[in-house]
Amino acid sequence: MEKKISNFTEQNKSIMKSLKTILALLISVSVFAQPGTWNQLGKAGDWAGTINAAEDIGNIYTIEKSGAFYVTDVKTGAWKQVGKADYANTKFIFVSGFLVYTIESSGTLYEINPANGNWKQVGKAGSWKGTVACATMNGKLYTVEKSGILFETELNTGNWKQIGKTDFANTTRIWAANGKLYTLESSGSLYEVNPTTAEWKAIGAAGAWKGTVCGTIVNNLLYTVESSGALYETNLVTGTWTQIGKPDYKNTAFITGSGDKLHTIETSGTLYEINLK
Repeated sequence: MEKKISNFTEQNKSIMKSLKTILALLISVSVFAQPGTWNQLGKAGDWAGTINAAEDIGNIYTIEKSGAFYVTDVKTGAWKQVGKADYANTKFIFVSGFLVYTIESSGTLYEINPANGNWKQVGKAGSWKGTVACATMNGKLYTVEKSGILFETELNTGNWKQIGKTDFANTTRIWAANGKLYTLESSGSLYEVNPTTAEWKAIGAAGAWKGTVCGTIVNNLLYTVESSGALYETNLVTGTWTQIGKPDYKNTAFITGSGDKLHTIETSGTLYEINLK
């Protein structure tokens, strides 16, 4: 009888130990999955030469100061150079559909096939010389020029037209979401812009984004990193914002995103994945 009781006790101890291990794993997974938690992708410093970055589902596209074009797998952080080092003069990079586009410092627009690095000029050379901010939506490129004019460009032809009046001289950034454009002014105020008429209205509190250093759209929400190192999520319908996680992002140089993840490249050249759910 004593031997049976002893065996029973040992079995209970083993079961309890297994349950504690499972519980610890569940807690660990739960903590890891909380919004704002992050983990490193790839090797530290591998993106130290990055001068531009953009993302679509599955890939991050970066231009290095060497002029090389790289494609990074967002699941693993593995990267590869595609094509030749033809992009040292790239000023902006963005994605539309399955293609990547760049605007050079010369103001010329190019289309890149990310599968092989082949590229071609779109539109007339130098047409985007004055561009200070850009965003894409539904196959169209929206650019704000230093003159304060908003332009719409058909990416399949390069044909462009002015939209509205010269109301955007103080615009520093532009994003697209919810079928609308959103501009950030040097004052830190955020505006919703009708992409057809360029009519605009203020969103949220005036000056609330004064400290924004970079931002991106994911699932029609705006995510911005502030000079304080805080990461914020903004509801673009109401203009209300909430902080995500801890203020861990003071060294962020670039932010991109897709699906339920954000990705940041630090000034050190290290790539991080940030959970949104």
